[in-house]
Amino acid sequence: MIQNDESRLLEKNDLSFKESRILHVALSIVIVTFLFSALPEWSAPQFKVNAVISFLLMMVIVVSWKAVELKVRYFSIQSYCLIFCLSHLSAQPIIKYFWQEGNSAWIYFASCWIVGFIILHFFREGLFQAFSKIYESKFSIGYHIVVFSFLLLVPIIVTIITVNELNINIGYGMVLYVLSIILLVTLPAFLKRPEEIKIYESTN
Repeated sequence: MIQNDESRLLEKNDLSFKESRILHVALSIVIVTFLFSALPEWSAPQFKVNAVISFLLMMVIVVSWKAVELKVRYFSIQSYCLIFCLSHLSAQPIIKYFWQEGNSAWIYFASCWIVGFIILHFFREGLFQAFSKIYESKFSIGYHIVVFSFLLLVPIIVTIITVNELNINIGYGMVLYVLSIILLVTLPAFLKRPEEIKIYESTN
């Protein structure tokens, strides 16, 4: 079983265009880019920014398909780009709503996402271990409690404090923001290189 896993990690990237799933992923990115640029209402400037980011993500996928040597590494990068797209788009509705309403809470939500993105990637090794051996170490237990409590509960508390009357746009926006944070937490795991995973597995 271990040998099969190792051989899978070291499979050469000889994927054809059809096998690369580029078309499927690109179509998914285009659809969600249009969709979220229209939530809670259409915004041309937001769409332009989202379109540029989505285009860059698709270019990363195409370049990885041609340049990355290992198949599993390519699919990791592809998954990273897709999940990043979904995460940053899902965070936008609540941020755009508060910004349009002139409520400074949008600064908190935007800053929380950006800072969370940076911190999670900075500690990606510990994050990988936390997901590899869930609840088998104090780090893993503490990580899950602190991260999920802070990133999921604090935005809800801020919303309750800053909004007198909860409306449907805020409700949907909060659900999507929570989804965004959940996706954000998983992102760094896709940056782990196959050879690093192989070494990690052999030493544990």
